[in-house]
Amino acid sequence: MTYKYNPSDYDEVLCKYMTAFYRAYEEKNRPFMISEMEHLFSETKYAMKEGDISSGEREEMLEYFGGLMDG
Repeated sequence: MTYKYNPSDYDEVLCKYMTAFYRAYEEKNRPFMISEMEHLFSETKYAMKEGDISSGEREEMLEYFGGLMDG
């Protein structure tokens, strides 16, 4: 399966959370997806403050991962 965001394109912590989210998604493990979404929310905020991603990119990411949860 191909995803919009490649975890290896991001820093170590964000990469870890994206990878864990995708794993939970593939396993259809909704409680774990919710948990990882909380991590992604916090870590993308940190990455934005550090200048690693823009606020627009953060919004797109959260919308994308949220959409996977709804799918």
